[in-house]
Amino acid sequence: MVPKKALEMGVELQKKLSSRFVLYRMIERNEQIPALMEGDYVFLEDLISEYYDEYWTIKEGAEYYSPTRKGELIYHNFISRWWDFIITYDIFAGVDLLEGTFAEDEADWDEVDEEGQPIWEDLRIAVCIYKQRLAEKEGRKTDLNPFTIAFMSLLSENRIGMEKCWQFDLVSSDFWEEVNEISNTNLWPEDLSYINNETGEKILGETVILDIIEQGIEETQKRWTDDINGDNNGYLSPPDSLKTQQDVIEEYEEEITWNGWGYDPFYYDPYAVIGGGFLTTAFIGAVWLAF
Repeated sequence: MVPKKALEMGVELQKKLSSRFVLYRMIERNEQIPALMEGDYVFLEDLISEYYDEYWTIKEGAEYYSPTRKGELIYHNFISRWWDFIITYDIFAGVDLLEGTFAEDEADWDEVDEEGQPIWEDLRIAVCIYKQRLAEKEGRKTDLNPFTIAFMSLLSENRIGMEKCWQFDLVSSDFWEEVNEISNTNLWPEDLSYINNETGEKILGETVILDIIEQGIEETQKRWTDDINGDNNGYLSPPDSLKTQQDVIEEYEEEITWNGWGYDPFYYDPYAVIGGGFLTTAFIGAVWLAF
């Protein structure tokens, strides 16, 4: 059994992720959040009040909240990160460590082997931890963390905000405990270490995860190429917001540097490449290094 870790998500990050999701509902889903909080919206009162005039405001004579310029840019940055997540992390949602294969979308995620052990391992947190440690080792500024990856995993899988009372999710201790649980119980790089039966040599988990990442990059490139050639529309279209991160950095540098997503000087803007209709292994690798 993999030992449980003891990471604890900070309240500040929880509030930041919640605010991004409210902006997502407000801008992307055209959610009309009433100026007079009632019904399920009462769960948002504290969050709305804390970021009033910063992320959203009530225009004169209006009955609903509207995003501010800063709120719009912060939202666009969030969507850019989410798009990067889809490109670079989804492939690691199901990995067969014995066969060295990656699950297809239609895979049976609960499938077990002859010994009753699950076949598919979710290595998204392991990839995140590896990248986080690599950035720190190289002296690069990063706010990459497993909680954000866990949050985006739930978002991509429609496990947050899709129910009628999505507002309650953001204040529910059960939901944030699930984010904590994912971060602490999923495999980490060190959990992938093993002894080579032929040589008796211990293979470090960092070596294993790096090999998996390299294979994942190649597999992602192959799948995107197949989908493009097959005219598959299953993937999300790249949002225009991919071009806006520099605006966020320039106008609100303190916000981006010290809170929320953080300023990443190694961020790679994939918009031009994706917009051109093709993905290369080099491109996917560059995006992976950036997120």
